[in-house]
Amino acid sequence: MRLASTISIAASVLMLGLAAPACAQEKPDSFVRIEQLLDPKVLLQGVVREEDVSLLFAHLRAALLASSQGRDAPATEELNRRMEAISAELKSRGTLAGLLLLTAFEAAARQALREALAESASAAR
Repeated sequence: MRLASTISIAASVLMLGLAAPACAQEKPDSFVRIEQLLDPKVLLQGVVREEDVSLLFAHLRAALLASSQGRDAPATEELNRRMEAISAELKSRGTLAGLLLLTAFEAAARQALREALAESASAAR
């Protein structure tokens, strides 16, 4: 369950990363910062390690072997601990990216409103 929520969070963050550049023809500084933050190299840097991949696949092997013998998969405290740590870090990074994205959208909306009001004021003259 925790692995599924971690994957969902990571996918959401990555989708935001793909959506942000599509929303901006000219990229203001805030969009550039968001893109940098959502770069998978930056997003996963220091979070998922090669040892984590080894832990996951060792668990999958043990679970497959146990299943083939009609037994339950062995509990893996270390894998659960790492998945919780990864999940917490990705939630933090995703929250930060979301807040930056909202700030950029707010700034763009305010600018669009200012421009629309300025155009209507000049057209009224």
